[in-house]
Amino acid sequence: MQTKKVVALLLALGTSAALHAANDFDMGKVQILGKDAQTEKINLTPNEIDMELGERSEPMPELIPDSGPEQSKPLTEKQIMNNFHRENKEEISVAAGLGTRGSREFILNGKGEKEGYTGDLIFRREARDGYKSSFDTENTSINAVVTSAGEGSYILSAEGEYSFSQQAERGTNTIPTPNAGFEDTAKRLSLKGNSTLEDGSFFKAGASIDSLTRNVSNSSVAFSEDQTVFSFKAKADYLKKLHDKFRGRAALEVKSDKFTVSGGADQEMTKSVVKLGGDYEINQKAELNFGLKNISLMDKDNTSPYLSLDYRWEKPWQLIISYDEDLGNDDFEEVFMPSRYVAANGIRASKQENFKARVNYQTKKGDTFGIEVFRQNESDAIEYLDIYDPGKAMLTSDFRFVNDAKRTGTRLNGSFKIEKNFKFNISTTYQKPEVEGAGRNISYEPERILDVGFNYTENKFMIDFSRR
Repeated sequence: MQTKKVVALLLALGTSAALHAANDFDMGKVQILGKDAQTEKINLTPNEIDMELGERSEPMPELIPDSGPEQSKPLTEKQIMNNFHRENKEEISVAAGLGTRGSREFILNGKGEKEGYTGDLIFRREARDGYKSSFDTENTSINAVVTSAGEGSYILSAEGEYSFSQQAERGTNTIPTPNAGFEDTAKRLSLKGNSTLEDGSFFKAGASIDSLTRNVSNSSVAFSEDQTVFSFKAKADYLKKLHDKFRGRAALEVKSDKFTVSGGADQEMTKSVVKLGGDYEINQKAELNFGLKNISLMDKDNTSPYLSLDYRWEKPWQLIISYDEDLGNDDFEEVFMPSRYVAANGIRASKQENFKARVNYQTKKGDTFGIEVFRQNESDAIEYLDIYDPGKAMLTSDFRFVNDAKRTGTRLNGSFKIEKNFKFNISTTYQKPEVEGAGRNISYEPERILDVGFNYTENKFMIDFSRR
């Protein structure tokens, strides 16, 4: 049986020989699938406030292992194969990594508990040699989390993050830009908590502030430009039991972004989401979440239904089907500050329609497997273009809007334990990101993505290998 698992993994590797790699550190970092390959944020922040409530909405054991509690993920979290688990309440952990092209990584993690408060501090340093550039690629970040669980029924968590990074800016084969690069500084603060009220209802809320600064420069032509993004987000969710099998839900979300560029015009946007619905327990194995939500962003307003079904017809099987709509292009950090230089341009909201269907399976030994099909239709989607700017002597990006974009595909995930100390993880996606009616794909969006990892653990000693 073990041999079959290994053979299956090798076959998956062989069928995905042509892979897309867009990350600075080729150590297994996973970005959100179905999005543009270059629109990663400066640092993938864990400050997103999870709006899911109740045990039923929690999926089966994660198909890709995570690195400790959600609130303690560092800025540069690699969401696959970073198995830096911390089971003890008080300990210090150290990790180091080496990758291709001289990439190196160091992590120092300390955790402690006192009088009901739990603290978690993570220091992380990543670096890679610059390629034909005076700018090396590097990132230094520190992340601190304090969590308190009250004597009643509330949990409160505060998190602060700071990071500094630099990276070379691109050139062309015939016109390199060895002195062009950008430096990023990210400061983030978040507060979130939840509580079960006296009447049995559940309340969850949170807020976060991000302050981001980027300096783009090229000393060979004395070019320098500063960009900043300031973002504020607040969410609240209220859930109350109205019947034995029905819980009413009300949720509110507000987000505000401001983008500033030296020598250019400021841009601002505000997004609001109001959700009214409920969770209906069909039976002990199935739950239906449904309702209506109204979204406002820039000059667009959209009211639409949302629906999700969680059905566990047998203990090892789970089926999840969902549909919802959203207004996109709602994050200036993702638009203007991906891992390359994007020139300032006018922004407008897009409309997205999302459908997903997923089946999860878990064996008695704990091996897990999942398959998902997805489809996203988006109008006014952003597509990035490469443009060489002679005045700045560097290759910049601009973007245009696609009238009708469609992304359809399949995801496969698996986690397999071999013998006592060895584990394989694999995640692969096949998708078609196309511009409808144009006969071409959306630029910079991959058709195939594969992440594979190998882990060896014995007591407190751990080795990880991962490849994207």
